[in-house]
Amino acid sequence: MKGLNFYVQKPIEPSAPNRMDIACFVGLVDFRDGKLPPEIHKWLFQQGWLDSLDGFTATYHRESAKTLLDVPVPVESWESFQDLFAWDERQLTASGIKGATYLGAAVRSFFAQGGRKCYVVRVGSPVTLNATTIERDQLIAKIIPGFPGVVNASKTDRTSWRGIGHLFGLSDVSYLSMPDLPDLVHSDQSRIATEIPHLPELPEQFVECSEPVAPEPPDNLVATIPAPRTNEAGYTKWRNAIFRVVEFIAQHRREVQLVAGIPLPDSSTHAVNSLLEYMHLKQWLKGSVETETNSSISSTFVQLCYPWLKTAGSRYLPELLEVPEGALAGLLARNALRQGAYRSVTNLLQTDVTDIFPMLRQDQMYAATNIALSDASPDAGLIDRVSLFGFTPDGIKLLSDVTTSNVTNHRPASINRIIALVVRAARRAGEEYVFENNGESLWADIRQRLNELLLTLYNLGALRGKQPEDAFFVRCDRSTMTQNDIDSGRVIAEMHIEPAASIESIDIYLAMNQGGQVTLTALGIGDAVA
Repeated sequence: MKGLNFYVQKPIEPSAPNRMDIACFVGLVDFRDGKLPPEIHKWLFQQGWLDSLDGFTATYHRESAKTLLDVPVPVESWESFQDLFAWDERQLTASGIKGATYLGAAVRSFFAQGGRKCYVVRVGSPVTLNATTIERDQLIAKIIPGFPGVVNASKTDRTSWRGIGHLFGLSDVSYLSMPDLPDLVHSDQSRIATEIPHLPELPEQFVECSEPVAPEPPDNLVATIPAPRTNEAGYTKWRNAIFRVVEFIAQHRREVQLVAGIPLPDSSTHAVNSLLEYMHLKQWLKGSVETETNSSISSTFVQLCYPWLKTAGSRYLPELLEVPEGALAGLLARNALRQGAYRSVTNLLQTDVTDIFPMLRQDQMYAATNIALSDASPDAGLIDRVSLFGFTPDGIKLLSDVTTSNVTNHRPASINRIIALVVRAARRAGEEYVFENNGESLWADIRQRLNELLLTLYNLGALRGKQPEDAFFVRCDRSTMTQNDIDSGRVIAEMHIEPAASIESIDIYLAMNQGGQVTLTALGIGDAVA
């Protein structure tokens, strides 16, 4: 029947344990009034957010779950997201101008670029463009609980899981995105009046009759509103937010990659001319997250992206621009599904991005900085630190697939994805063997499990070498553990891998304690240990 569409909510199936394509979006969007699909009800109950489930009537373990507030929601299609969330009804101005949300645009781009499953954590409703700094800071603290301090979510306390803290309960997530963050740190000076101007009435005058014509379509008032831009104070706040998130990931969820779009600079910042010099000037790339305090965002767990994008979904965003992290997360997901997460994303074509802003010059992308780098490793240019979208003969593509790591050999993001896959598989092995006696039999089982994983990666082309023994080896015996480790129920396995990329070998040291927790105790790059 014309104009009548039916959407069937598919059953929510458990994810394959080693999937590397699932993203988690945490941000601001309203819930559409209506009844939750039965499958969403069922999933929330199974995850413990509902105390009981009786048909379509539920008692909520977390009261806010009634409106999907601060609970993770699995989404497997753009249509499902639209049915649940009012992504296109953000109140942008006090005069009533409405537009899209950055979270909604990011999720749409994720699916448009080939993503197949994500989780959405709605932490609140969007605010107007001219919301106060206090209001915006409160929303950042909902996305990153505890901000500006350390993330105050605990793995053992489900009641503390809020915002990004829900990663504790989402073991299949590989990418984290917070697309509202650049908007929440914008400078007040970058805003212009967004009220609809009052036009004076013209005096009556005689005109000749004419044939009626179709009315002109209304102007897109949202397009006339400038996108959020950030000053020195806003960049400092954004950097501190990234630092806290990566600090949390490095300590608790090492298999997760933070995908973050860099805010647009306003005219008062040096970043307008050279973003790379600004990053060094502000010591974003000094040392690493593990060695610095609220300054460095240099880490294998951080993948920054820039510039901002124009897509089919950004039509009702200010200046028609969206943060690029949704599109990048979608490309990473499609890459994992089609080629393997261990391959670079730069050879993938995309069809949804129509333009980029700002248009970076060649020297802005490739020229090295003149700022003294101190302990930062040399950079060939911005493209060496940031995953950049840009024009090519084949259209707009991702030009670089890199992390912000200060260790050059960790710079390719595909390397961190290989390590994330290994750590995730090892953690699952630890969970299965938690009740086994610590001894030769257990160590042999662990060696076999890890060897099978690495052999699979080798056969897929993720590891290099003429023979498997040239590409990897696994040790888990008395040479990797002390007697005190054995007596304490601690199991340590050492893996050496040769990734199929132009870097040196990597040694991974995994430890499993009595509780079945697997931790990455050390990572060796060649002869160095970090």
